[in-house]
Amino acid sequence: MTAGNWAVVFGCAALVAVGTGVLAWRRRRRTPAATALAVTMAGVATWSAADGVVYLAGSEPVQRVYVPLLMAAVGLVVVGTWVLARTVADPSWRLAPRAAALLAVEPVLLVLTGALPATRDLVMTDMVTGTAGAESRVTFGPLFLAHTAYSYALIGVAYAVLARRWLRVAGVFRRQIGILLGSACLSTVGNVVAVGSQLDGHGTDVTPLFFLLTGLLDCWAIFRGGLLRLVPVAREQVVETVPDAVLVVDPDGVLIDCNPAATRMLRELRPDLDGDLVGRALHDVAGPRAVGVLLSTERRDGHRVAQVRPGVWLDVRDSAVADPRGRALGRILVVRDVSEQQERQLAVERLNRQLAEQVEVIERLRAVVAEEAVRDPLTGLHNRRHLDRVLEADLARRPRTGQLSLLVVDVDHFKAVNDRFGHASGDRVLLGVAGTLAAAVREGDTAARLGGEEFVVVLPGAGREQALARAERVRREVAAVRHLLDGEDVAVTVSVGVAVCPADGTSAAALLEAADRALYTAKAIGRDRVVAAAPAAGPALPVPAPPGDLPELVAGA
Repeated sequence: MTAGNWAVVFGCAALVAVGTGVLAWRRRRRTPAATALAVTMAGVATWSAADGVVYLAGSEPVQRVYVPLLMAAVGLVVVGTWVLARTVADPSWRLAPRAAALLAVEPVLLVLTGALPATRDLVMTDMVTGTAGAESRVTFGPLFLAHTAYSYALIGVAYAVLARRWLRVAGVFRRQIGILLGSACLSTVGNVVAVGSQLDGHGTDVTPLFFLLTGLLDCWAIFRGGLLRLVPVAREQVVETVPDAVLVVDPDGVLIDCNPAATRMLRELRPDLDGDLVGRALHDVAGPRAVGVLLSTERRDGHRVAQVRPGVWLDVRDSAVADPRGRALGRILVVRDVSEQQERQLAVERLNRQLAEQVEVIERLRAVVAEEAVRDPLTGLHNRRHLDRVLEADLARRPRTGQLSLLVVDVDHFKAVNDRFGHASGDRVLLGVAGTLAAAVREGDTAARLGGEEFVVVLPGAGREQALARAERVRREVAAVRHLLDGEDVAVTVSVGVAVCPADGTSAAALLEAADRALYTAKAIGRDRVVAAAPAAGPALPVPAPPGDLPELVAGA
């Protein structure tokens, strides 16, 4: 190829490098790797442009400027490649000012050495640009060869860092690193070939041709391969900064890694711990009690919550880690201190229990109040309000249950008791009668105080004969009771009126009225007896009492 053709090739390589650098520079806010790639492409563009200018105008002044310019371009490429590799491998890594100064020492010295006439020959001499059909010639000095060895060593370190990172990541990030490794190796191979071919003093530096291919590959990677669009997050930016404790344990139970939160948590659990925690058994680091409690706690929804010591609750999630062949590598434990949440939950549970107990007490009190509202305060029997409600309900159910009977009980000569012994003694008599009635009722029956010395007993399902027998039993039991009033042994009697539904009425008012008529009859014919109401059938006439203890049957009015 002619010198002009080489100049065109190098110029194209420079333009491609400039384009790639600009694309990378526009993405510098997303990742520092973009800045490093832009600097590398700037060095490539300068290198290619310098080669193009030399082949286009190979005059002596141009050649004098070419050497320091080439050294500066090579320095940018080498340093940029090293920084790019470190940044891609660890996005949290930043080039420190001191490291930047150290990296700049060698390129600056080479630039100064190549620029000074007295030392230029130590870098490069005998530069001759080949004409049409002729071969270019150059002689490398010892400093150039030393610089080449240094550059290869630095780039080799960068490639090793990238290769190690490539082995550890997966998916799109693995593809990104693979593209960078491939394009960087391409230009490096080209440079090795170029330098090797020129060691005898003849040949053309074809490195820019490989840089042209590298630039095209990087452009494709940026536009189509997602290079620099998705930025991996370093472990230090995730694991080291999360508030949860993260511990990595090998299959033998040895702690092989932990983040700062885990270190703080473990030292709080075990203040007596000293030295490095990594490399020690988890049983020794966390303590046998904590490990034992966690292992004995039931796993729920993939995690365990346990009290490892008084007042300290831990939420532990663990997941197994295996290699691509399925062999166990260990476990990752993510531990969160939930002591405050647990205390709040326990406090809420205590409040709920207290509230439930209070609600139970309130319900009991409400039931007592409700019961007292339907109870007579003196005798404890139901009052008139409850009687009306129960009687209506029993009458509504009566078509299904059969007959219903009603007893109206009145204490005989009760006014005489009050007048002779006083109201307190009268109250004791009423209590005794109420006790007899309460003992006489069965399940489903209702005993109530209607007022004064008058009581009512409702007998659902009882017919006339059964009601009369129950009434007579009540009369006898009341008469058998003796009341000690002011030192005297006093007996009282009751008169009972009986009414039956539906024969004597189908409503509460009708039944009460019929039972009252029977009661008045019992009073009128001598008291201390049971009288049953009968359907009206002409004028009311007293019916003679049957022999023995059978009750009397009196026609209703």
